Amino acid sequence: MILYDTYTIFWRELKRYRKSRSGVLIRLIQPAIWIIVIGNTFSGTQPLIESVGFDGTYIEFMAPGVIILTAIFTSIFGGVNTLWDRRYGFMNKALTSPISRSSIALGKMLAISLIAALQASLIIGIALAIGVTFPNFWIIAPIMGIVILFSLGFSGISVIVAATAKSQETFWGVINFLGMPLFMLSPALFPLELLPDWLATVARLNPVTYTVLLVREMMTGVTEGVSAALSLGVIGIFVLSMIGLASYVFTREVNKPF
Repeated sequence: MILYDTYTIFWRELKRYRKSRSGVLIRLIQPAIWIIVIGNTFSGTQPLIESVGFDGTYIEFMAPGVIILTAIFTSIFGGVNTLWDRRYGFMNKALTSPISRSSIALGKMLAISLIAALQASLIIGIALAIGVTFPNFWIIAPIMGIVILFSLGFSGISVIVAATAKSQETFWGVINFLGMPLFMLSPALFPLELLPDWLATVARLNPVTYTVLLVREMMTGVTEGVSAALSLGVIGIFVLSMIGLASYVFTREVNKPF
């Protein structure tokens, strides 16, 4: 029953996504600018990434970060639909049915993470078009698996913020406060070795760091001091924590007056 309820919410969110195709293109503009414009702008920093053992081009170095950037912003913004559901009455209708509150939260998170992976796949297409290479075509499948898993955690953050926010202004304020700092506090643009010690320490507490390093290792074969097993462990703990916390907070908050 819980699986069916989760699937129902998941499918509804995907149908809603199909109706906002213009939004898909708008959300792709920023990561496309990052990988094309910023990648070429910072190409002169090649000696810096070579100094830490990376022998590819700078665009190849930052492409995994931009793929994760796409996943971050798609998933962390995705929870705004919860606000719309509460404002326009769908949530009240859902709450009067016997559907599990946790199923609503999980269905939304699964849909958001799949949408994030679809958008990240478009960035992979752009990366291939501008010359980024992959060890083989099939490696894209496990990379998409990592993106879906990672996005599930970030969609949990988004659902938590949406469930507790009383207005759109609060939601966007908190999301913008979290999104870009978490991206910048990672080795997405520069290696951790080039950061000040205190900043590198903070970055090592960030799940984005381990996701970028894992995807970069899969794309380039370069290991930057963190094993794939450790990265998967950190991502797994992050995702499970966010699923549990989002289910708890969503169940508690949606029963309150909006």
